[in-house]
Amino acid sequence: MPGLENPDEIDLIAQDEDGRALLSIVQTGPWPTGRFVIKGLELKVTNYLRFALEGQMVEKYAVLKDRPVVIELTYDEPPPKAISDAWSRAAKRAMRRGARLSTRKLGDESFWSA
Repeated sequence: MPGLENPDEIDLIAQDEDGRALLSIVQTGPWPTGRFVIKGLELKVTNYLRFALEGQMVEKYAVLKDRPVVIELTYDEPPPKAISDAWSRAAKRAMRRGARLSTRKLGDESFWSA
Protein backbone atom coordinates (compact mmCIF):
# COMPACT_ATOMS: atom_id res chain seq x y z
CA MET A 1 0.00 0.00 0.00
CA PRO A 2 1.29 3.46 -0.84
CA GLY A 3 0.43 5.25 2.45
CA LEU A 4 1.71 8.72 3.27
CA GLU A 5 4.94 8.29 1.39
CA ASN A 6 3.07 8.38 -1.96
CA PRO A 7 0.79 11.43 -1.86
CA ASP A 8 -0.16 11.17 -5.53
CA GLU A 9 -1.67 7.68 -5.27
CA ILE A 10 -5.16 6.70 -4.10
CA ASP A 11 -4.59 3.73 -1.79
CA LEU A 12 -8.08 2.21 -1.72
CA ILE A 13 -11.55 3.05 -3.05
CA ALA A 14 -14.66 1.20 -1.95
CA GLN A 15 -18.32 1.63 -1.20
CA ASP A 16 -19.13 1.20 2.49
CA GLU A 17 -22.19 -0.66 3.75
CA ASP A 18 -24.09 2.64 3.97
CA GLY A 19 -23.40 3.39 0.30
CA ARG A 20 -20.82 6.12 0.90
CA ALA A 21 -17.79 6.52 -1.33
CA LEU A 22 -14.90 5.47 0.91
CA LEU A 23 -11.38 6.51 -0.03
CA SER A 24 -8.78 5.15 2.37
CA ILE A 25 -5.27 6.31 3.05
CA VAL A 26 -3.66 3.12 4.31
CA GLN A 27 -0.57 3.39 6.51
CA THR A 28 0.86 0.00 7.40
CA GLY A 29 3.76 -0.44 9.76
CA PRO A 30 5.45 2.41 11.59
CA TRP A 31 4.56 5.98 10.70
CA PRO A 32 7.09 7.75 8.50
CA THR A 33 9.13 10.46 10.15
CA GLY A 34 10.82 13.55 8.86
CA ARG A 35 10.11 17.15 8.08
CA PHE A 36 7.84 16.45 5.13
CA VAL A 37 5.42 13.90 6.63
CA ILE A 38 2.76 16.48 7.53
CA LYS A 39 3.12 18.16 4.12
CA GLY A 40 2.75 14.72 2.50
CA LEU A 41 -0.43 14.06 4.49
CA GLU A 42 -1.87 17.45 3.56
CA LEU A 43 -1.01 16.87 -0.10
CA LYS A 44 -2.54 13.39 -0.05
CA VAL A 45 -5.79 14.72 1.45
CA THR A 46 -5.88 17.51 -1.14
CA ASN A 47 -5.37 14.95 -3.92
CA TYR A 48 -8.10 12.70 -2.52
CA LEU A 49 -10.53 15.62 -2.31
CA ARG A 50 -9.74 16.67 -5.86
CA PHE A 51 -10.21 13.10 -7.12
CA ALA A 52 -13.49 12.61 -5.23
CA LEU A 53 -15.09 16.01 -5.73
CA GLU A 54 -13.92 17.18 -9.16
CA GLY A 55 -15.25 14.31 -11.26
CA GLN A 56 -12.39 11.83 -11.66
CA MET A 57 -13.83 9.37 -9.13
CA VAL A 58 -17.22 9.22 -10.87
CA GLU A 59 -15.57 8.93 -14.29
CA LYS A 60 -13.74 5.84 -13.06
CA TYR A 61 -16.43 4.46 -10.70
CA ALA A 62 -19.87 5.55 -11.90
CA VAL A 63 -21.56 3.63 -9.07
CA LEU A 64 -20.21 6.24 -6.64
CA LYS A 65 -22.03 9.13 -8.32
CA ASP A 66 -23.89 11.35 -5.82
CA ARG A 67 -22.57 9.34 -2.87
CA PRO A 68 -21.35 11.10 0.26
CA VAL A 69 -17.54 11.03 0.38
CA VAL A 70 -15.56 9.74 3.36
CA ILE A 71 -11.77 9.85 3.39
CA GLU A 72 -10.44 7.50 6.00
CA LEU A 73 -6.99 7.27 7.52
CA THR A 74 -6.48 3.56 8.17
CA TYR A 75 -3.45 2.46 10.16
CA ASP A 76 -1.63 -0.34 11.99
CA GLU A 77 -0.31 1.84 14.79
CA PRO A 78 -2.09 4.91 16.18
CA PRO A 79 -0.77 8.06 14.53
CA PRO A 80 1.60 10.35 16.43
CA LYS A 81 0.13 13.59 17.79
CA ALA A 82 1.50 15.74 14.96
CA ILE A 83 -0.28 13.58 12.38
CA SER A 84 -3.50 13.46 14.42
CA ASP A 85 -3.44 17.25 14.71
CA ALA A 86 -2.84 17.66 10.96
CA TRP A 87 -5.68 15.20 10.27
CA SER A 88 -8.04 17.25 12.47
CA ARG A 89 -7.15 20.43 10.59
CA ALA A 90 -7.65 18.66 7.26
CA ALA A 91 -11.04 17.37 8.45
CA LYS A 92 -12.26 20.92 8.96
CA ARG A 93 -11.17 21.91 5.45
CA ALA A 94 -12.72 18.77 3.94
CA MET A 95 -16.03 19.38 5.69
CA ARG A 96 -16.25 22.81 4.06
CA ARG A 97 -15.88 21.05 0.69
CA GLY A 98 -18.54 18.46 1.47
CA ALA A 99 -16.43 15.46 2.50
CA ARG A 100 -15.88 13.81 5.86
CA LEU A 101 -12.59 12.54 7.25
CA SER A 102 -12.41 9.63 9.69
CA THR A 103 -9.88 7.18 11.11
CA ARG A 104 -9.87 3.41 11.59
CA LYS A 105 -7.35 0.95 12.96
CA LEU A 106 -6.63 -1.95 10.60
CA GLY A 107 -8.35 -5.06 11.87
CA ASP A 108 -11.30 -3.17 13.35
CA GLU A 109 -14.71 -4.16 12.08
CA SER A 110 -14.74 -3.45 8.39
CA PHE A 111 -17.62 -1.85 6.55
CA TRP A 112 -16.27 -2.05 3.01
CA SER A 113 -18.31 -3.89 0.46
CA ALA A 114 -16.97 -5.51 -2.66
